[in-house]
Amino acid sequence: MAQRVTTGVGHDGDILDRYEMIRDYSRMMQHYARAGDWDRLLELQAAYVGAMEALADAEHKVTLSAGANDRKIDLIGEIRIAEAEVRECLDRRMSELSRDMADSRQRWNAARAYETQGRA
Repeated sequence: MAQRVTTGVGHDGDILDRYEMIRDYSRMMQHYARAGDWDRLLELQAAYVGAMEALADAEHKVTLSAGANDRKIDLIGEIRIAEAEVRECLDRRMSELSRDMADSRQRWNAARAYETQGRA
C-alpha cells in the first residue's frame, strides 16, 4: 500500500501552482473555443493533458493542509467551469460540421441524380 506523506507549505505551494497552471490552460482553451480557434485549442490541449498527468504524479503522495485543500477545491471549480464551456463550444462546432456534411451529401446526391438523368 502506498504511503501518504504529510507535507508542509512548500509542497502545498507546488501542488497549488500546478492547479493554477491547469486553470490558466483551461481559461486559454476557453478563450480559443469561444473564438473558434480550433488549431490553437488543440495545440494547447496537449500541454493541458501533460500538466494534468504531471499533477497526478506529483499529488498522489501528498496530503495538503486544510487551507491548501480549500484553495484546490476552488481551483477545481474554476477549471470545471472553463472545461464545460469548452465542451459546449466543441459540441456546437460538431453540430455545425454535421450540418455542413449533411448539406454536402445532399448536394452531391442531387448532382449525381442530375448526371444520371442526363445520361438516360
